[in-house]
Amino acid sequence: MKKHTVIPLVLLALVISMSLTTNTKSEQINPQDALPTLDSTLLLFRGTDGNATVLITHNPSVSRGAIYKTNLYNNVTIWYSYVGGDNLSAPLLFGDDGLSGLDWDIGTLMTYDNERTDLESDGSAYYNYTFFITTNFVSFIARYGEWENEFKAPHLITIDPRVTSILVPDVVYTQLNDIEYNLTVTNYNFTAYGLRYREVTPEHDTEFQNVTVSMTAESMDKSYFIASFSHSFDVDTEVEVRAFIVQFDNMTLENRILHENWAHTLTIQDTSPEVELTADSTVNLLNFSLLFEATAPYSNITLVEIDWDDLSGIQALVNVSFDEVYHLYAGVGEYNISVTAYSETLSSTEYFLVLIEQEDPTGKVEVMVDGNLVEPSVGETIPVEVAIKSATFQVSANDTGGSGVWKISLETDEGNLVTVEGDSGEITLLFMEYGEHDILMTVYDNSDNTYTFTFSVDLIPIETPGDNPVPFPFGLTTIAGLIALAAIYLKKKK
Repeated sequence: MKKHTVIPLVLLALVISMSLTTNTKSEQINPQDALPTLDSTLLLFRGTDGNATVLITHNPSVSRGAIYKTNLYNNVTIWYSYVGGDNLSAPLLFGDDGLSGLDWDIGTLMTYDNERTDLESDGSAYYNYTFFITTNFVSFIARYGEWENEFKAPHLITIDPRVTSILVPDVVYTQLNDIEYNLTVTNYNFTAYGLRYREVTPEHDTEFQNVTVSMTAESMDKSYFIASFSHSFDVDTEVEVRAFIVQFDNMTLENRILHENWAHTLTIQDTSPEVELTADSTVNLLNFSLLFEATAPYSNITLVEIDWDDLSGIQALVNVSFDEVYHLYAGVGEYNISVTAYSETLSSTEYFLVLIEQEDPTGKVEVMVDGNLVEPSVGETIPVEVAIKSATFQVSANDTGGSGVWKISLETDEGNLVTVEGDSGEITLLFMEYGEHDILMTVYDNSDNTYTFTFSVDLIPIETPGDNPVPFPFGLTTIAGLIALAAIYLKKKK
């Protein structure tokens, strides 16, 4: 085979390979990936010869994205590309619900036109599809591979009717609220209107639910309407809502459903009550106080119920969201209090566990004497020889009531107070004078029960050799000797 014959065959094989690769790639798009956005344009053919053309760009800020042009009764070519997508993967095109004037199969493959680079300065290529308009409106949805575009909002070509909707302002939609929209219809000749809605999922494949309102004689001369629907969506659910009208198409002489060329999304907000409880978890008094605060976003607290867990019944407070309440218990023990707040039909419960105990803790103190720990008895005085005016003590305590030891303190009769937290520790006390001192030990448990113990220490200074006075005879002799030496020295000097 000649060389000039092989090269064209190789090129042809590459083209076929690229085409097959393109179709295969379109089926492998991950639905979890960020989907590209659609950038569509129209070429409007005004004459039967197809020579006179007008270019119209899809603009979401105008008429909710509708491409509006009157008298589109001839061939129309749709050109579009994907912004942020892979233009080598062939998208699909299919008609809207209720389509009758234009008929193509779902999944019609668009033609990839690599020569339409004049529409964009960056040289992006476009897909195109040409059809003959035989109806008042055409809506179409482009897809990337086998997955829908983000909101499944159709791109609308209309020569007559339009519908736009606006979320009712200053309304937060919760589990308790119907969802309501204001609708405005232009150039209408329709018999019904409504909303369609669905939960938004990553694949955007949830079935729509329709709420249709039939027209009445009183509303035939209006262009402004209200449509609403009740729901049972959970909190944080994202909902997609679109308006529609049932319009009589004077070209097909049939009723057709025209969907709004826009997709509104809203998130269901939580209005369940929140309950905050403040109190001491361990106390020694039977008269217990509890501070509660109940709030509900976008709603009011209608009722608060308190169960004190002692079979005394439910205490109810109507239209009270903040208060300090008291309850007298019959005896000590552990009680699991529940507080339930109601906001319309919703409620939330918070629990608080309290221990009421009146058993005093016990304590032990030991003082360091000659390197050994000595435990005094009540009122006993322990002599302690010290080099400086201080003494070191080991303290420990125990609480059998269940609340636990909070702290231990030692206080001298001179007003020096030292505390350690917990059930044990070491305390060093400083004194201003030697001699006997009274010391008060106090043990506190977490229920404010206390234990006290009093003892004394006698601080005795330790004598060192440098502190002893010189004996009198030795001192007198020394002085006399020094005087004699001084006299001899002065005599020689003379």
